[in-house]
Amino acid sequence: MAKPQLKIWGTLLKEVVNTDLCMFCGTCIAACPVNVLFPTEDEKPTIKGMCVLCGLCYNSCPRIELPIDDIEEYLYGRMRSDDEIYMGIFRETYSVRSTDPKIRMGAQDSGATTSILSHAVSKGYIDYAITTGMDEKDYWRPKPCVSNNSNDLLKTARSKYSVGAPVSGVGDAVAAYPDANLGFVGVPCQIQGLRRLATSPLGRKKLGEPVKLAIGLFCFDSFKYNQLFQEFVQTKNKISLEQVEKVDIKNNRFNLFAGEKVLMDLPVKDLKPYELPACKNCQDFSAELSDLSIGAVGSPKGWTTVLVRSSFGEEVFQSAIDAGVIESKPLNDVKPGISLVSKLSKLKKGRPATYITSKLEPAKE
Repeated sequence: MAKPQLKIWGTLLKEVVNTDLCMFCGTCIAACPVNVLFPTEDEKPTIKGMCVLCGLCYNSCPRIELPIDDIEEYLYGRMRSDDEIYMGIFRETYSVRSTDPKIRMGAQDSGATTSILSHAVSKGYIDYAITTGMDEKDYWRPKPCVSNNSNDLLKTARSKYSVGAPVSGVGDAVAAYPDANLGFVGVPCQIQGLRRLATSPLGRKKLGEPVKLAIGLFCFDSFKYNQLFQEFVQTKNKISLEQVEKVDIKNNRFNLFAGEKVLMDLPVKDLKPYELPACKNCQDFSAELSDLSIGAVGSPKGWTTVLVRSSFGEEVFQSAIDAGVIESKPLNDVKPGISLVSKLSKLKKGRPATYITSKLEPAKE
């Protein structure tokens, strides 16, 4: 009988990276035990060194396998019901904003994510948070950051709309702070990578398990940094990225701001050539495998929608309410409310998924 093929970095490169299925989540980079996988500027992982043929990168990739039923049992103690098929499991829904004007001013929408994370750190729910900041040399190029105070968290608060291997930051945080409890903020595909780390029987569970609080951000599509920001915005349209203070996509419009000044205003459909190819195979709009899901859709301007999913997410959220760092109202009391979140979730579920949802059996000794 022929031996089964060893699934290693070369296999992952062939099946995922070179077929435009890679979301550049950074899970494979985090999983590599000898640190020879690195992010590249063309939004792909690459190898620089000798692979030890362990297969951990392959077996941690959420585009190889994503057993959603098993992950939901692990996170929530049950699988989703038929009426939760589009948005996943959640307990309550709210419209939320930070009570701190400084955080609201520096954040993308309401400052809710930054305030909840800062509160979680201050109360000891987590010790450090992995969020997405900006490269010091390439403005608006995403890079993972590890923080443990509100000022540093606020520096990473605004949306980047492109990807920068944030799950690799989990590996960095675990290496630097091996006994710490961690928080993580990311878009749906990045949350999937994080959960794959924590649950794969053939992966590196010890990297995923320290993440106690995962906040997922609503996302429909991400864009290629080099093509959209450097070539289109900066080179073609002569807008220096250093002067851009905020990037925003709302109501199907792409806007760049310097303070209140609008530097660019385009319909989102014009950005089609710059979409990350892997997004066409992502079915998750509302970060269904997170503890708290947060996004502007469904809430009025200046507020954000929060879907409370896990018991721990509920505990942290309620603690933030009780401490007065955020204020909330039921999402049913605002317009357009949960119906718009549901509509976009259903729309994204129409995309073809490529990952396998069956179980992987642990390797025999």
